[in-house]
Amino acid sequence: MDWPWEYSFPPFFTLQPHHPSRQKQIQSWKHLVIAYCQVNTLSVLDLAEAGDLPLFHNQTLDRRLGIQEIREVCESLESSGNLEWTDKSKTRAYIFWKSPPQLGMEIYRWVQETGQTGTVMTLTELQEEGENGNSWKGVSHEIILKALLALQKEKKAEVFEDEDGVKFF
Repeated sequence: MDWPWEYSFPPFFTLQPHHPSRQKQIQSWKHLVIAYCQVNTLSVLDLAEAGDLPLFHNQTLDRRLGIQEIREVCESLESSGNLEWTDKSKTRAYIFWKSPPQLGMEIYRWVQETGQTGTVMTLTELQEEGENGNSWKGVSHEIILKALLALQKEKKAEVFEDEDGVKFF
């Protein structure tokens, strides 16, 4: 991954107290988190381990973003729809480099283009198709399920009760 210039700037790893500067800095962190997760096909972020990721720890500078700052970045990602906490204590989260409805439409477009409308597929099959170079490559099972549930709301798919299969319309 090509790191943005901010990543090599030591103050980037200390959230600034001046509100306008901090807001711009948080925006830069949000873009960096989304890009990093997409490039590294990371769709689940565990806060206990996040501080050790190259994303938040620049070993060359020997600087890292603290857990409270990481949490602030995550909360900002949540407010923009790019993150969803998986637990009430907010220690683990799904990262969306594309929203579930966007991802669902991309899956549905692929279903139509490959003539699979009316077919039944398992979520595992869809994940494997993602690995074949589709836009959902590396997306976790849970996020694919969220994308399919978004399609179900639009009546373009039906997710089976056990949440392991789907039929496309």
